[in-house]
Parts: sequence; structure tokens; C-alpha cells
Amino acid sequence: MTPVRRILADKRRLIVPLVIAAIACALLYVVVVFPLGRQVASAEQQEQQARADLVRARQEHQAARALVQGKQLADASLRKFYKEVLPFDASDARRLTYLKLSQLARAANVRLESGQNTYSREKKSHLAKVTTTYTLSGEYRDVRKFIYALETAPEFMVLENIGLSSAEQQARSGLAVKLDVATYYHVANVD
Repeated sequence: MTPVRRILADKRRLIVPLVIAAIACALLYVVVVFPLGRQVASAEQQEQQARADLVRARQEHQAARALVQGKQLADASLRKFYKEVLPFDASDARRLTYLKLSQLARAANVRLESGQNTYSREKKSHLAKVTTTYTLSGEYRDVRKFIYALETAPEFMVLENIGLSSAEQQARSGLAVKLDVATYYHVANVD
């Protein structure tokens, strides 16, 4: 008998339980510990994904809240614009346009002549527009000063079109310019 077999035979009572315990440990690792380790790793991955989803959801919630607040602010600003800036009705719009343009013309030393009003309205809109066409005459620098004052005036008036008038008007009074100035007013009923 070889020395290894003799040692195994003599110590069989001690070696057999150790071999059985080692096999049981290996089996326990393969059947229980390894799958649980994979479950833990999977749970950690899911937790990281859930945290990322939570951060993204909070950011989306903040963005939505900011959008709602922005919309409310825009609505309030629009109501204020309709109430405080825009003329109340068509006659108020005409009066505002004529009065302001007359004041600007006097201040710029130009002559404001022959105004004509045109009314228009978009369907399904709360706004209507008054476009007033004027002929303006004076020196070039004065006309420029008038246009600058019109474009920087706090009243809501839009210089839609500007064009030189005929040569005979220019010969009589210096530079003659045709202006289309529009303003809007709020209309209560919508078509």
C-alpha cells in the first residue's frame, strides 16, 4: 500500500466528513450564494436606474412647473397689454394715432397731411387693426427725427410701410413721404 492510501485508510473518519463538507460548500455556493449575488447585483443596477429615473422625473416636473408659471406670467402680461397698452376700441385707436402723430410731427418740425383709415380684422381673433395712411413732408433730417420718435414711442403703433411720394410733392415741400401706421385694439366678440 502506498503512503497516500495508507493515510487515507487510517484517517478515513476525518477525511470523509471533510470531503463531504467541501462538496456541500461547493454545492451551496453554486445553488444559493452565486444566484443571490447575481440578484444583489441586479437589484443594485435597478436601484441606480430608479435613482436616475427619479432625477429625470424631478427635472421634468420642475420644467413643467416653470412652463406653467411662464404661461401664467405670459397670460397676465397679455391681459395687462390688452388693458393698459392697446386702445379700447376703434375710435380710441384713431384718436390715439392722430393725436400722437400730430404731437410727433410738431416736435419734429414736419407737416402731417391727408390721413386715411383702413380697418381690418382676422377671423377668430380678439384683435382688430386700424391702419392710417398719412403723407408727411419736411426736410430729410426732420422726417428722420419723426420716424425715430414714432418707432421709439411708448404707444403701440407700428410703422408698416414707408415710401417716397411723387416728385411734384417733393418740389413743393422738400421731402414727401407716405406712411402706413397701424395700431391694434381689442374686440370683445370673436367671429
